[in-house]
Amino acid sequence: MAGDQEVIVKKKHIVVEVPHGGAWKVAYADFVTAMMAFFLLLWLLNATEQEVLDGLSTYFTPTTFTSSGQSGSGGVFGGETATNPGPVTQTQDTASLDETNPNVGTLDAADPGDGPEQEISSGSEGQVDFEAEEQTFNTTKRLMEKSLDELPPELQHLKEAIKIDVTEEGLRIQILDNRRRSGFVRGTPDLTDNARQALQFVMQYVERLPNQLSISGHTDASEAPDDNWRLSAQRANSARRELARQGLPPQRFETVVGKADSELLTPEAPTAAPNRRISIIMLRRAPYPADRPAPPSILQ
Repeated sequence: MAGDQEVIVKKKHIVVEVPHGGAWKVAYADFVTAMMAFFLLLWLLNATEQEVLDGLSTYFTPTTFTSSGQSGSGGVFGGETATNPGPVTQTQDTASLDETNPNVGTLDAADPGDGPEQEISSGSEGQVDFEAEEQTFNTTKRLMEKSLDELPPELQHLKEAIKIDVTEEGLRIQILDNRRRSGFVRGTPDLTDNARQALQFVMQYVERLPNQLSISGHTDASEAPDDNWRLSAQRANSARRELARQGLPPQRFETVVGKADSELLTPEAPTAAPNRRISIIMLRRAPYPADRPAPPSILQ
């Protein structure tokens, strides 16, 4: 019959295909690239000299110094220094700082020496002119004292802690304790912030000249009566490590010694704070003339 017709219903199932087959390749490529960059970084760190690594570490270490004063050149220590433009390569055997314009930071050669004409002279140390080197030391001393006078208020304590003079050995820079501030934690070789600030100031000048350094540690008569020799030597080495951390090459250090209380600054007061000090001497390369009287010294 016509009413008994069979009705056929067709249902279409739409299957949505999810894209596949490429995402894992992108992820894997990113992983391989990251691992390659990581191992390349490890290789570079292993192949880089320790001095360069120390310099990078120092560069990215936030400084603790702040200066809100209006005087000076606006640098870390405010006043004019010989190092604002950064280190300058020593191009001759004997040179002196430009005192008339310390911000320029140039080195004027006074004696070409006997080495070949190249970027760094290989002339003999015996050819260094004494008078030129003496002038360099005196100029550096005046520049340092001027910079100390122009420090911002928060760093004025360094003026009392740092004393400079020219001796028969060379340019001597001493970092002294006083009644209010110490360079080391009492009875230990651990540097205080005061000593680190002083060494950072000193570093601006010692890195500019080619002279070798002699560092000696001194204590008073009572700080460590049983082992002042060990303590003073450890303190001298702490100062050396701090200068090296700030970027001074290892070959610049000639001697690091401890002198205990054998060379008191104030013999009449053997337990006085100034006896506790670090002495940094930029050693002469030209021998001191035997017939020349010893230079006047404010420190003994």
